Amino acid sequence: MAGEVRAPTPQAVLMTMLGRYCLPDNPAISTQGYIEVLARIGLAEQASRLTLSRMTERGLLERLRRGRLAFFRATEVGLTVVRNQEAHTFHEQGGTPGPAGAWTILSFTIPEAQRKERHLLRRRLAWEGFGLLRDGVWIAPGDQDLTELRKGLAEMGIDQHIDAFTGYPKFADVHEMVSRVWALDELVQLYEQFLREWDVPAPAPAATDELGRELLLISTWRQLLRETPRLPAEHVPSDWPAGRCQELFRTLHARYEPAAAELFTEILAAHRGDV
Repeated sequence: MAGEVRAPTPQAVLMTMLGRYCLPDNPAISTQGYIEVLARIGLAEQASRLTLSRMTERGLLERLRRGRLAFFRATEVGLTVVRNQEAHTFHEQGGTPGPAGAWTILSFTIPEAQRKERHLLRRRLAWEGFGLLRDGVWIAPGDQDLTELRKGLAEMGIDQHIDAFTGYPKFADVHEMVSRVWALDELVQLYEQFLREWDVPAPAPAATDELGRELLLISTWRQLLRETPRLPAEHVPSDWPAGRCQELFRTLHARYEPAAAELFTEILAAHRGDV
């Protein structure tokens, strides 16, 4: 885990855009439309084009042509990612599944030729509240429901490489294990940084309007959620700041969302393609 919350990458911002405003119909949007969105966070045109190219290479976007114009929309892999992001950001119920003392252990071995899928799996496991216990072995508290995870892995064609079970491992020091796997002290610092940067009169100075602020807010918050385990209260510090950050996120999202949605609707109307 890094020692600070870094500014979201342009790719992260576009994935947020796709999840917020392009589900469920997944429209094809021209290159210029994406450039206009990323301009809201101060990104230059050349960097925006490079972002689209890299996302296409990674299998998150597909490029379509209509005459001389290029359009992009999410691939099936990209749609799986953004649906998962949306679910965890806005529909997560929280809490740790019982019974007490149980842990879900998951291990995998994915061939080198499937490096992209391995990267996506690691990100997905972090979203699901798993932490890396050791190479290829991940752990999460409680008896986790892996139905949606297995469905996503099947869509990526890697479900046959995964083994998972629930057990009652006898850790010599469970608190030491938890702090090591999830770096809780660092995570507290990341939450405090989020509060410093967003609980101010004018947050996100890089954004030019509510659309930019909304996309940066959600993308930044997701970086924190990806690091945050769903641990029982006895395993987190007494001054755990996650609740305060969650409330701030909800307040700012409610403030930015109406104008942001209207601004994106205007962009989509001007740059949508029937391809």
